Amino acid sequence: MGISEYDAFGPWVYEIDGDHPLPPLFAPYVDSRRTYQMLFKIPRNLERRRATPDMDLYDQVVGVDGKSVCIWTRREKRVEFTAVPFREITGLRLYQKLLLGICTIYGREKGTEIRYNTVSASILWRFADLIRGACPEQAAAPAGLRDAPALREDSVDIWLYNQMRDLRERGTPFTPDAYQPCWSPARTGVRPPWAKPEEFAGTLYLHNDRELLLLRSGKPERKGEQKYSAEFTSVPWGSLRGVVLARSDRHADCVTAEFRLPGTALRTEVQAANREALRFLEQLAREMPVRR
Repeated sequence: MGISEYDAFGPWVYEIDGDHPLPPLFAPYVDSRRTYQMLFKIPRNLERRRATPDMDLYDQVVGVDGKSVCIWTRREKRVEFTAVPFREITGLRLYQKLLLGICTIYGREKGTEIRYNTVSASILWRFADLIRGACPEQAAAPAGLRDAPALREDSVDIWLYNQMRDLRERGTPFTPDAYQPCWSPARTGVRPPWAKPEEFAGTLYLHNDRELLLLRSGKPERKGEQKYSAEFTSVPWGSLRGVVLARSDRHADCVTAEFRLPGTALRTEVQAANREALRFLEQLAREMPVRR
């Protein structure tokens, strides 16, 4: 017999099974006769002591079938459905800061977010790995990158090194290409003395034959938030529409790298004095000129 939804409720993401059935609100919308590689439910961001048995306690149900990612989202007393076919997925990002987790699935026009508590990070990582493996392999890494000298891993700070170690333990192949430590750039022009210095995330650039991988650590999701963040982004080579480098007009000694995908652009920053990282990005920009 399954555990009641109210008794089981907490910050945990549960996979749908005999003990953890579909939430009643979602049951009429999710075809339980279909075969899903994964099917799980995302709880509301609600303190356990404020939950009551008559509440709808889950915000989303997420499924992966053989063709797409299916997302059912609670809107008060109704449910909205979104399907993102594998062939339209152009990238994936996992952001974590303390207990906040955000999984973003990039599509041809926009990104779709799944918010979760990081106590269930292992389930979302398995979900991310499943999607990355299911997306069609449309292009391989640029030939020029295969001859690039690998970065010495012992030069990377401990936060990014740990992310790289975890990636390896999950079985993801990669070549480390370049590294930009976290730093606070000098702002050009006049800055009020009470303004806090801006801090750019440290970034580790990796690649394999299937995808470009970005590991980032240290940058708040929004200004004024604490640090302690970790970010993983996977961009299939077939989705990358170009790489553009530009000198920042707001910060001294800063170059911005823009990775263009259908429907969005991802950005990282490097110090102009970081010649090794800049050399890698310049090579990538030559290999991946902007295309429609």
